[in-house]
Amino acid sequence: MVVPDLLYKYTTAETAQIILDTGKLRWQSPCQFNDVSELQRMPRLSPNFVEARPIYSQKLVELAYSNEPLDLTVYSQWTQMLIAMLWKLKSQGISADSALSSIDSSIPQSEGDMEDLFRKNTELNNDGSLRCFCLTENDMNPLMWAHYGDSSKGCMLGFRHINELSTPFAEAEKVRYSDDIPTIGSAVDFYLYGPTKEQNRETRLAIYHTKSKGWKHEGEWRVICKPKIIDDKKYSDFKFYPKELASITFGLKMDGEKKAKLLALADSKYSHCELYELKMINGKVSRIKYER
Repeated sequence: MVVPDLLYKYTTAETAQIILDTGKLRWQSPCQFNDVSELQRMPRLSPNFVEARPIYSQKLVELAYSNEPLDLTVYSQWTQMLIAMLWKLKSQGISADSALSSIDSSIPQSEGDMEDLFRKNTELNNDGSLRCFCLTENDMNPLMWAHYGDSSKGCMLGFRHINELSTPFAEAEKVRYSDDIPTIGSAVDFYLYGPTKEQNRETRLAIYHTKSKGWKHEGEWRVICKPKIIDDKKYSDFKFYPKELASITFGLKMDGEKKAKLLALADSKYSHCELYELKMINGKVSRIKYER
């Protein structure tokens, strides 16, 4: 999915002043997310391992007893081993049905419940060492202004990713909103090919980039990383390039004195920024250009 040219961060006026003054953004640990249900819903495979075993064993026999050429390198190590066993049985004149019965005990069992494995791994990974920065694609969302923009007394910062500088926002990934348990693939494929790169990616997105539909209004995008140096804090303040800050939008109810401080910082450090403000025009809140 293509990352939007601009992503936004709603903040209080005080936080915006700190950001503009220091040139730093605070990346939080996921363990501080405000949705208590996050990282709790583990993905699943369908069919699961129990359902997949007979399907997998049948597929193995079809592959081994076919006269078509077979490239073993695309398969998992255990699949290669089992096909080699079946080829040996085939060379001995053993029928496909008899071979199917003989390999059943050799098919690896899943290592415990998949949900438990994912949950334990997530808990180990979410030890405070991960860092996440959350943005939104929505530039005129009243709920975001009310919640994160301090009831429209705050502001909204627009950030762009700069490819030539390898800025982190280029790696942002969109949050998915669903009340269903995420399905990341088939256990048959896992048996056949092992954990693929795509399945690992889907697992990560299902755990760290999925929320219930009740949060859909946020239109959230996330960047998650694991810094090399970690302290006891549950956050890190990372520098951003001034050019990454593309726009500043002042809330409808922003205090004039606070706005003046932000304008002074914008003029001194971010003169390239587009400035906007919210105005009530004919009973409708509009985002209009702010004239310096």
